[in-house]
Amino acid sequence: MSHQLPAIVRLTNAAKTTVYHWCEEVSRIVDEYGVKELQNILPMITDSLFELHIQSGWSLRTLTKANNPRDFDTVAHLLSPRGPVIHLCYKLLGDSTIKYEFPLSYIPVATRNLLEEGVLPSFYVGKLQYHPHLRVPSSLVLNSFEYYMCNFLYYLVNPNLQKYATTSCGSDSVYFTIMEEYLQYFLPCNGSDPEMIPVPSQVSPYGSPIYGTPPKPRFETSVRQMTPSLLKKSSLTPSSSGAGTSSLTTERTSHHDAWRTMMMLQAISELWLSHVTSKENSNLQAGSSPRSQVNVLQAVVFLPSLDHLRAVRVLTKHLHYFANSMGPNIISGMDELKRTVWTYFQKKLYIFLRHTLEHWPLDASFRLFLETWLSYIQPWRYVSNALRGNDGDKVVDWKWQNFVAENLLFYTLFLQKVILRFLRVELSSPKNALMLYRISKVYSQRNLKEIISVAERSLSDGLSASKSGSSSHIAVSVRQYINDLENPSFNYVPLFGQETTLQIRTILSCSARAKSNLRLSTLPVTLGKKQSTFSWLCDWLMNSGCTTSDENGEDVKKALNHLEQSSTQLALLFDVEIPSEPEPDSVLQASYGSPSVFRTPVRGLQDSASGTSMLGSPLSPQKRYDLTYRGNPDTQPIRSYEIAFLVRIFHQICSNINEKFGVELEEAYERPDFVGRVIRQILVPPTSYQEVIKKYGTPKNIQVRLGPRVCLRKLANQQVVGYTLGIFILSYSFGWAPEILLLLLVCCVCAVVFVRASLQTWKECGGRVSIDAEDSYADRY
Repeated sequence: MSHQLPAIVRLTNAAKTTVYHWCEEVSRIVDEYGVKELQNILPMITDSLFELHIQSGWSLRTLTKANNPRDFDTVAHLLSPRGPVIHLCYKLLGDSTIKYEFPLSYIPVATRNLLEEGVLPSFYVGKLQYHPHLRVPSSLVLNSFEYYMCNFLYYLVNPNLQKYATTSCGSDSVYFTIMEEYLQYFLPCNGSDPEMIPVPSQVSPYGSPIYGTPPKPRFETSVRQMTPSLLKKSSLTPSSSGAGTSSLTTERTSHHDAWRTMMMLQAISELWLSHVTSKENSNLQAGSSPRSQVNVLQAVVFLPSLDHLRAVRVLTKHLHYFANSMGPNIISGMDELKRTVWTYFQKKLYIFLRHTLEHWPLDASFRLFLETWLSYIQPWRYVSNALRGNDGDKVVDWKWQNFVAENLLFYTLFLQKVILRFLRVELSSPKNALMLYRISKVYSQRNLKEIISVAERSLSDGLSASKSGSSSHIAVSVRQYINDLENPSFNYVPLFGQETTLQIRTILSCSARAKSNLRLSTLPVTLGKKQSTFSWLCDWLMNSGCTTSDENGEDVKKALNHLEQSSTQLALLFDVEIPSEPEPDSVLQASYGSPSVFRTPVRGLQDSASGTSMLGSPLSPQKRYDLTYRGNPDTQPIRSYEIAFLVRIFHQICSNINEKFGVELEEAYERPDFVGRVIRQILVPPTSYQEVIKKYGTPKNIQVRLGPRVCLRKLANQQVVGYTLGIFILSYSFGWAPEILLLLLVCCVCAVVFVRASLQTWKECGGRVSIDAEDSYADRY
């Protein structure tokens, strides 16, 4: 009975059920219906999966195997390379008249502006549909496979979803699982090719169906092609026997081998890496048009999301495996792709990573960018999935000299910019210390310094002699790639020159001070004067507890170890001496306990009173800033001296109480009488904090107010819990009933609260306790 219903009706009804039943119904529909009824199903499937026109889809970036294993497995099977959705795309390829429109609004703004100016990347050749009257591109016309894959890739960078999907599960999500399966299937690294499928008819020289010719340009100028094709034109032109048929052919051509892989790579390049098209777009040129200035502003505000950057890292690692799996001979289109894939991606990846490096905020999330960059500059790590070693345990073979020479700016310019960044962060932070250690460990690999030095000397000498027997062609290659990646006014600064070495000396000095302060934090609390018992009791009664160190002892030891190793490796790499550690800061020496924030000199920031820029030279006089937590005080990170599950339980209890009785608590807190003073001893006083929103463009600070509230977090302190359990065990050994002891503790707490409220009343009345009718709550009205 269900088979007689239209496919659209069945899919619409299934959308009202669970994810599991929807996926099962899609599988049955693909198997039971023909091409004619299935052609309208694909847009509905992509709309539901990738939330194109709705804000509540299947949330592919938050669905993990841990939180919902059944839905995870079902969706993973549905979208797998051999799953029902890909099978549906293959069935629709059999009819060359079936095509779908992909809006141009989905592609990056910078690319849309290029299309309007007549610059045509190879991905758009034969795919553009032009407006009949305005004679400008209006949309892309794609076949079923191209349409699905573009929607899949666009889901990651859809700005509308970034506004609503603030959380993500990262690489554990089903989206990243499917993405890695696509990369492994369509970009095989084991020497085999994906299964053959019907090739779309009317194949263009660039591997995509031709759906029409663009209108003649308004002026008699030729349309410029911005990016080269992944394959040579001669290798892409199919034979006459296979170009006009949609069935499987026995004779495989280069295009038959690689058109899906090539299409996927081009779509990734356009949708993920083309938000900033070239370095020239990042600088205002003299005499530029207003449109160009708008483009500059749009390019500057772009910042990839964490998932976007995470996907670029996965792509980078897999492309290394893909390119390194090329055999000695080029016998198919897939082998040709392996040979030219980095030539196609290099410039866009360089612009994307450099733009991200220059605009990424100074926080711990920089680790994701760092690993993406380090993955690209270490292709020797991705030769085989079975043979993988640690960065510092490998010797870089001289066969990678050409790769280093062709990507010299990735090794030199990026490191110089990262060093400047580390001069402006707190090196005593365990996460920052770990990132500095990761960089020094990578660059300390044997032979890497020599290989970079050979490439740098070739720029000045014009001739490089190395152990591998390379000659002057390296100098030509290096200059050619630098000119291609950078603008003509770019001035190359040698990595092992005097300027970079001076920056390394500065960062080693900062590291030495950070190590000194970290060692101070591990010392016992013996600094400061000893207070008398009466002074200590008064302070305890009048203040809400004492402060303790925020640093985890184990994290401090790791940070020290990372700073020591990174200092040794950087000093050896740049042939400089490690500076001796200075005495701890005087402010820290005068403190009563171990510091919660360490003061490392922040270079490159000058005093505003001098009239100089706050972002000046990194060698400018130092200025110190206290780094404190300014977020929601109720959701501070769990300390090492706290019991984690108790912190979460008490926070949930307090949140429910504050949410339900917030108005009553604030009214009671503001009472001017003695009852109000008692309430003020129990509740946490109102406060405000700044919430930083970092999505796109400049981070925004929002002032958030917290009213008087209940907070039981101090009860999760390990010492409090330990003392309480000790008292109960001691009372049990003497035969006291737990109820009596609990009542006694409550009475003691109430007594302390009453005494502190009385002392507060005594202070407000000038030493005279006055609790009378004039101080009553009713007098307020």
